[in-house]
Amino acid sequence: MPTATAPDKAPLKRTKTFSAIYRRGKWARGQSLSIGVLPNSERQTRVGLRTRRGLKGAVERNRLKRQLRSMLYTQRFPLRAGMDVVIVIHPKTLPASTIRMEDELRTLCKHIGALA
Repeated sequence: MPTATAPDKAPLKRTKTFSAIYRRGKWARGQSLSIGVLPNSERQTRVGLRTRRGLKGAVERNRLKRQLRSMLYTQRFPLRAGMDVVIVIHPKTLPASTIRMEDELRTLCKHIGALA
């Protein structure tokens, strides 16, 4: 079972860093997810997850975040080192299919150049 943070990925928690990615980052948008990346000065990749305000219910929001964390922190998504990544979750229907979200995340990461 993967740990909450793999050695090459760390959680992104600072509001200042999130704001920088929103302002200066490169973004790709899909139906259920949006991903923004910004190079950082570290060798580590930091990942932050956000949900849209319109997504009601803490249970659903947290479930979606757990789905994404399990995808990211396994070795299925080798993100490039030295990047800050923000993933915004905004599914049109609930519950969101894990397979569909994984396919969309992979497509967006390839499009934006975030995969190693």
